[in-house]
Amino acid sequence: MLQEIRHALRLLARNLGFTAIAALSLALGIGANSAIFSLADALLLRPLPVLEPSSVVTVSTDRPNLSEGIGGVSYPDYRDFRESSQSFAGLAALQLSAFGVAKSARETPQLRVGVMVSDNFYQVMGIRPVLGRGFLPDEGQVPGRNPVVILAYDFWRTEFAADPLVLNRTMRVNGIDFNIIGVAPKPFTGVDEYVRPHFYVPLMMWQRLNALPENPLEDRTNRAFDVKGRLKPGVSREQARAELATLWNSLKPLHSEADRNRVVGVRTELQARVQSSPPDAYLIGMLMALVAVVLIIACANVANLQLGRARARTREVAIRIALGISRTRLVRQLLIESLLLALLGGIAGLAFAYGGIRFLQTIRIPTDIPVVISPQLDHRVLLFSLFSAIASALIFGLVPALQTSKSDLVPALKSAEPGAAVRRRMLGRNVLVIGQVALSMILLIATGMLMDGFRKILVLNPGFRTDHLLTMELDTSLVRYTQAQTRNFYKDLLNRASAVPGVRVVTLGKVMPLAPSQDMETFIPEAYQFPKGQVNASAFASIVDENYFDVMQTPIIRGRTFSANDKEAAPLVAIVNQQFADTYWPREDPIGKRLQLKSKEDQWAQVVGVTKTGKYTFLGESPTPFLYLPFAQTQATRMVMFTDTMGDPASVVAPLRQIVHDLDANQPVFNVRTFANFYQQRAIAIPRMIMEIVGTMGAMGLTLALIGLYGLVAYSVGRRTREIGLRMAVGASQSDILRMVLRQGLVLSLAGIGVGGVAAIAVARLMAAGLIGLGTPNPATYVLVPMILLLVTLASCYVPALRASRVDPMVALRYE
Repeated sequence: MLQEIRHALRLLARNLGFTAIAALSLALGIGANSAIFSLADALLLRPLPVLEPSSVVTVSTDRPNLSEGIGGVSYPDYRDFRESSQSFAGLAALQLSAFGVAKSARETPQLRVGVMVSDNFYQVMGIRPVLGRGFLPDEGQVPGRNPVVILAYDFWRTEFAADPLVLNRTMRVNGIDFNIIGVAPKPFTGVDEYVRPHFYVPLMMWQRLNALPENPLEDRTNRAFDVKGRLKPGVSREQARAELATLWNSLKPLHSEADRNRVVGVRTELQARVQSSPPDAYLIGMLMALVAVVLIIACANVANLQLGRARARTREVAIRIALGISRTRLVRQLLIESLLLALLGGIAGLAFAYGGIRFLQTIRIPTDIPVVISPQLDHRVLLFSLFSAIASALIFGLVPALQTSKSDLVPALKSAEPGAAVRRRMLGRNVLVIGQVALSMILLIATGMLMDGFRKILVLNPGFRTDHLLTMELDTSLVRYTQAQTRNFYKDLLNRASAVPGVRVVTLGKVMPLAPSQDMETFIPEAYQFPKGQVNASAFASIVDENYFDVMQTPIIRGRTFSANDKEAAPLVAIVNQQFADTYWPREDPIGKRLQLKSKEDQWAQVVGVTKTGKYTFLGESPTPFLYLPFAQTQATRMVMFTDTMGDPASVVAPLRQIVHDLDANQPVFNVRTFANFYQQRAIAIPRMIMEIVGTMGAMGLTLALIGLYGLVAYSVGRRTREIGLRMAVGASQSDILRMVLRQGLVLSLAGIGVGGVAAIAVARLMAAGLIGLGTPNPATYVLVPMILLLVTLASCYVPALRASRVDPMVALRYE
């Protein structure tokens, strides 16, 4: 084996031009695949940083058909599952939350993200703190009794300077002193694929931390918890789901009518991530498919080069067979050469992968919450690159190796290939080039479709303004205000903020338009007939004050906006968008219709206005029902303050912060930014990055296909040198030879374009079905892409065609 490796290295070193072109082609394909794999790994594939992550599953209670995504679990249901289930070694509940945190009473609290967890969380995850201890069973029994906290490793390092004496010190969370009992290990960054929490507290502290009048841990309708379970050895996921489904059915009498049609889900981490955000998962899958096409084109390119090289090696192979080497050993030798070539491409591809990963690391989510998208060049990406290299070697090396090993001995030793062998080799190379052009056609159509779709998205009117607005977020639950205190705080804040020089008007909204997480409201529309088994519906919703629609320039197209008369004691009112009205009251006037709201204890709210349908979660979304409720009539602690300014919004940041400090020095202010900056980062930057990625893929695929076509035509010209000389000797002109060679490239290009065009139609439909907002491809794409592809392929054939037309007939006639 070592001797064969040394021989293969000598051959590759002897043919540096071939080696460089082939390795570079593979490097582009493998590097692109490795970079996109790193993104897929960060968002979907990377296992949880826990003990034996393959045995950890996500438990949920879902609406039929996942109409609200993966459903949460109420604490009473979790408690019943935990106590009765025999399929799990443990079930743990958790909830990510924002808190106001200070290291002492003298410091101003800052927004931090913590996780409220059940007492067995660390045991179920198989995590042992590097300092101190985990939570005790006693700390998960009595609400509000045990204010203890475990710090995340990075938070301990940055905020407490990795002090080993941090145990038993206190940290203020929402104004309550918590005793530090432990520090989590460095590798454990939490169980959320995006958010890196700062600390963990017992979920029994929920009511006390938020000063809630009632204990939410006793409410079966409050499905606020994620549940992770560790399966017992030998128990399958289906067995666990069946057991929980039986338990769920026994609990149905305790649930409201609206929740009785829920079903229990038990999912792997990958399934949970995919079903939590199908568009993101589909986009990642599509990007992986596109870079796989680039790699296949690169492999076809190298296979073409290998087939061309095989002719030059026919005599060498025949001599080795004549000396007694077996065909099996010969194929192995040729595959070793291919594997070494692929490994060279893989090593060079790591440089391209590193550049791609650095580009992907520029993705930023506009929030003060520690949201991390972390593609990395780690051992998993290196293993993927190695796998890609080995797979590439088999794809481009096996057929040329088998074909080379089948050389006819006598003609090969005479340096005269039989016509049949020549025709087989040319047929194989022609098929490869047609395949390359077809794949390039598919890749370019997909690229054009994505870029056209994203371009349309970027020029959409989202249904709200973005200029001259400053946004800042506040949450009175972080200082444990009562409902009356919350209303007074926001009333005083708006009055004082409106008096700041440079401020036109100030308004409140519960959520930011296009924020990744939106509130949902469950309701029953008046006189609407639900399908069998469904008793209510849900839609995105926001709580706003009476100035919101004017400030955001969201037009009311029917009825009225909220007014100062819509007070707490007044009849409940609501505003819906046009899509909401069309969905639940088609061909009827929605003004005066009523909604029964779950959040208002099933009270009825009357629709008083209709807004134009806008964009609420991302610019490419399909028309989505949306509901607005008035701030004066609805409980809300966390709000966004939108400040309409006369000049630069940044000029009013300091006075607004001072107003909040004067009202309550312990109230954190977070996510302070101009709305234009948020819109740029959230709505434009990521689509533009995707456009750049797919554009690069299209260019790479086209370049590789052109290299392949150039190589084939050049090879064909070299093989037909004597024929060209004869043609010129009997009167063919240079232009005749030029047309003959270009005709060969034209036929291959048209065949590839035809095959690729048919396949591209199916691919386009598949993409449009999975990526909402793309729609069908622009017909111009099907015209421009084939024309461009035809022109550039003909251009790649022109150089060898021109060289052929200038062949000296006397030299050509003596050519062997």
